Amino acid sequence: MHSALFVAQYLRRDPLKWGNFLLQAKVGLQTFPNVSRLAENVWLVNFQESPVPLSLLVCAADAHGVSYGILPFEDEPEWLPVGFDPKTI
Repeated sequence: MHSALFVAQYLRRDPLKWGNFLLQAKVGLQTFPNVSRLAENVWLVNFQESPVPLSLLVCAADAHGVSYGILPFEDEPEWLPVGFDPKTI
């Protein structure tokens, strides 16, 4: 597997849980350059560098009761148009 997309379900009904999840994720992911935050609730983790950020996101979600999905990519994601470099928010 080349990479994976991690999508957390935003908790409108419980902003405190959501905020705690985001804080734990932010602190845990600070030292990993192989993860890109694509949206408020979406991260792209490059497994070629390290799978650790995915485990940090899963642990944070489980700890705060946040539902999530993981979409694996066998090959490197191809951004359209070619040459687009996704930036974190």
